[in-house]
Amino acid sequence: GSYGDVFQALDKKSGEFVAVKKLKKKIFSLDESRNLKEVKCLRKMNNHPNIVKLRNLVKEHEDVFIVFEYMESDLLKLMKERAGQNFSEDEVRNLCFQVFQGLHYMHRQGYFHRDLKPSNLLVSKGVIKIGDLGMVKEIDSSLPCTDYVTTRWYRAPEVLLLSEIYGPEVDMWAMGAIMFEMLSFRILFPGKNSADQIYKICQVIGSPTEDSWPLGIQLASNLDWKFPQMGGVNLRELSPSASRESISLISRLCSWNPHMRPTAAEALEHPFFRSCHFVPRS
Repeated sequence: GSYGDVFQALDKKSGEFVAVKKLKKKIFSLDESRNLKEVKCLRKMNNHPNIVKLRNLVKEHEDVFIVFEYMESDLLKLMKERAGQNFSEDEVRNLCFQVFQGLHYMHRQGYFHRDLKPSNLLVSKGVIKIGDLGMVKEIDSSLPCTDYVTTRWYRAPEVLLLSEIYGPEVDMWAMGAIMFEMLSFRILFPGKNSADQIYKICQVIGSPTEDSWPLGIQLASNLDWKFPQMGGVNLRELSPSASRESISLISRLCSWNPHMRPTAAEALEHPFFRSCHFVPRS
């Protein structure tokens, strides 16, 4: 995970397997470890079925270990194991509906994840949970977001263009890319570096304009950079078996302009999830 190594361990008291994350940062008091953003965030959200549960916090000398519930696998492993045998659209619908419920709750609690990718979506017995909250940030934080986040392929364009102000919309972009990958077993934007990543996005969704994303044009200009002029493609050509509704949702999630992306609550109301029943948790 980010900021630490994760191990499987056996809880001798309960006899259950747990996941243990050893933090890279040396910490001198238990109070200091309780104040870690990841720990505070997990404590606040410990009762949602689609966010990984914090079990315990253990300090030994200067090392801190965060103990989580154990999950059998993650989405990346699952996709590798099923190579050549894609998920059915119902499976994608079921799994993504769960993730969007977790995100809706997380965003309502005032946090966004910033590092969503298949390996951070943990899976056990048909249940999927958002894991690795090491990069989590408070939505109302007045501090600029200057540290590098998310694996490049799932990184939103405003982050690629070094915007200091961004929010939960970056999680929605990542979910669009992840959804496409689940449906087609292909990476939607497989960039080799940040500039190539923007180029790959332009190839797929077409270049932004002064009308569609004025801030993006400004951010690029701040970096002395111009978007290549491209028209984009129809996503259905890239994933012919995907339904019209799934392509519609992915296209909206992967909008250049963060304000045009649906919120998690809006995604849950999208026709793609018509057959699912969403009950919001306060």
